Amino acid sequence: MTLFALLVLYVLLLGDWFHRAWVALGLAGALVVSGTISIQSAWSSIDWNTIFLLAGMMVLVASLGEAGLFSYLGDKARRWSRGQPWRLLWIFYAVTAITSAILDNVTTVLLLSPILIAAAEELEINPVPLLMVEVVASNLGGMTTLVGDPPNILIGTAADLSFTEFLKIVGPAALMMLALLAIVLPRFITLPTRALRPLANTSVPVTVKPELKGLLVILVLTLSAFVFQEPLHIPVGYIALGGAGLAVLFRRKFLSGWHRHIDYGTLGFFVGVFILVGALESAGFIHVMAGWLNDPRLGGWMPLLLFFGTAIFSAGFDNVPLVAALVPVLGHIVSKDPRFGVELWLAVAMGASVGGNATIIGASANVVVQGLALEKGYRMSFSDYARFGFKVAGFTSLVAAAYLTLRFSGVGPR
Repeated sequence: MTLFALLVLYVLLLGDWFHRAWVALGLAGALVVSGTISIQSAWSSIDWNTIFLLAGMMVLVASLGEAGLFSYLGDKARRWSRGQPWRLLWIFYAVTAITSAILDNVTTVLLLSPILIAAAEELEINPVPLLMVEVVASNLGGMTTLVGDPPNILIGTAADLSFTEFLKIVGPAALMMLALLAIVLPRFITLPTRALRPLANTSVPVTVKPELKGLLVILVLTLSAFVFQEPLHIPVGYIALGGAGLAVLFRRKFLSGWHRHIDYGTLGFFVGVFILVGALESAGFIHVMAGWLNDPRLGGWMPLLLFFGTAIFSAGFDNVPLVAALVPVLGHIVSKDPRFGVELWLAVAMGASVGGNATIIGASANVVVQGLALEKGYRMSFSDYARFGFKVAGFTSLVAAAYLTLRFSGVGPR
């Protein structure tokens, strides 16, 4: 029953017939009603630290957006491009990657994509290639930190990794991929060397509200608390809620409407997926799968096998439920086998981000950008994106595999 529910989840997510929150919650509810998992077990399987982290960052980011931060950044990027398409691409590539690491990739593309489309329209060039590069930058930038990508949040919480630990190990790999990809990117995508129309000297003034400075201080305090989370012994979810609470109190007029800035669909999707994975664990499937993976013959190849396996599956499925299903499997392996540790968790985190770039359905940010483009009248088809995405995923997979091999060369039996 549980495996069938998981299969239905993937089919419905691929079909995109219903909102993914209703799909996940509906299937989770069916498992509870059928007695496959008890209400108590379903409740305890929800990772509230992850839910609190997502909700807190949603409110904090919304307050920054309303204060004009992202409009200001977009206008600066437009001006710095000086009407040159490739210059515009590189600026947004850097801005997207940095912002995705600090906030999260889905929020980043939601805020920056409309600005990027408007800038491309002003230059009279097709924004779709620029948006595809933005997707890649958001996923690789989001891979850098614990809070940059939903799969990272799941892995960091389950592995009890601090913000600093995650950044020290995965950060260099993400920066390496972003830098090397920037070198080969002109071979993967085509842009005109000059715009059809020069950039206008004037634009609609960007309104930056006076409270932005105070909110930036709150953001810095929140990120600092993430960095010192381990000695503070405060879960990242509570830190995010604290930052959100400070932002709400600082913007007193935000008090009555803060709840409208929470994406309940995303939170509902995570709750449903947690219950589905809890049902898999209750049914013993996690134990069986861990036994298959924990084959002594795999030895030191385990991190690479997990990385490539996660990358391949993330290309065809949404990487959030995939990682959520793998988390208890990895937990079982690490707890039973002293040969393995953090390298398995991080191999899956890197595989999810790299593989998620391959197709339009590989990661949440990809789907969001496709929807935003369609709203503006631009079609980003599955095949068009795949021709670009598979090249990017293939190249960055080689870089990531080399990094894993060098970083964890002494892991496992020799």
